Amino acid sequence: MVRWKFDNGSKKKVRGLRRRYNTFVEDLTDLTKTMPNPDDYGLGYWHLHLPFSQEYIDSKKTPNKLRREIMQELIERVNHLINIKSKEQRDYCIYAIISLPNLFDSQIVVIPDKSWFDGFFERNSAEQKWIPLESERNLIKEWNLVLISDLKVRGFKEIISDDDFNYEGEIWFIGELT
Repeated sequence: MVRWKFDNGSKKKVRGLRRRYNTFVEDLTDLTKTMPNPDDYGLGYWHLHLPFSQEYIDSKKTPNKLRREIMQELIERVNHLINIKSKEQRDYCIYAIISLPNLFDSQIVVIPDKSWFDGFFERNSAEQKWIPLESERNLIKEWNLVLISDLKVRGFKEIISDDDFNYEGEIWFIGELT
């Protein structure tokens, strides 16, 4: 069982991290103040990557407390978007993707309806595998996160194997899931 732990031992603190985090919260709040229309983006869905520098968010010097706060902020913004849905948007599914150990790859997603999930979580090819983690792990408890309302959580160990690229990590979906 893999648990992502980040060694923050006796390393020097990252200067300005709290200020950058506060700017991140302001930017994320501004970008999710109103409900985006997935049709306006040419993809059929809307997604927002973290408005935060990868250099800081994935630094070994970044304390786990800050990583936890970033994850919690994503959950809160997903909950906000769910709460402001209009009647015309009732079929929209809104969720956060939390990626570990590369938290920078996390995002918020709005899709037009639950049919997008048909087969979405089934990844089992030579190039990409998603192995369910729900029975083994609990991201909410491990990171002491607060799950707002009745949001669902699904976690996967992600394995990507290509000719010149190999990656193992975790992706956690939190929000309106089927």
